[in-house]
Amino acid sequence: MKKHQEVEVKYPLYNSEDVLKSIEIINAKKILNNEHQVDAYFTPYHKNFLDNEIISEWLRIRESDKKCSVNFKRWLPIGEKIQTHCDEFEVSISDVKTMELIFKALDIREIIRVEKTRNSWILNGIEISIDFIEKLGYFIELEAIHEVEEEKIPIVYEKFKNILTQLNADIGKQDRRGYPYLLIDLNKGDK
Repeated sequence: MKKHQEVEVKYPLYNSEDVLKSIEIINAKKILNNEHQVDAYFTPYHKNFLDNEIISEWLRIRESDKKCSVNFKRWLPIGEKIQTHCDEFEVSISDVKTMELIFKALDIREIIRVEKTRNSWILNGIEISIDFIEKLGYFIELEAIHEVEEEKIPIVYEKFKNILTQLNADIGKQDRRGYPYLLIDLNKGDK
């Protein structure tokens, strides 16, 4: 059964080389090796996701070395500063350009593109990803690979914390907004 939920955390990572060594030591299984991903984020004109102080929805087309997909996320609880998980709906596509034309015909416009290189591993039901984001640097993301019952989300967050400790990850403040928002903020500062 396809997963339609995401429980994850993401942090700026300041010691990626050390964490990569630690990942080898704890015998995590590698599942992605230097995959280049380009994520184009979109918003409808009639419901601009950026109009809200707390962004709770993202619509994305991802092009990667292996596949292309359309993804919609709705972070929960909607509008709260601390959102613990999201509804996530994703489908593979074979023609990105046609999908972009469909979005345009429906008054859905592109807001930003995020380029990254991702390496990922699996350890005890958790996917560990180290991303290098152009203009932003390194991040570490931990995500439950299976759907999680709402009452068990705090247990998963404890697993995330334990893995970060095992990896001796030197991390910054948890990013609760996502790469597109960080790049939008960065671009505002460039003007």
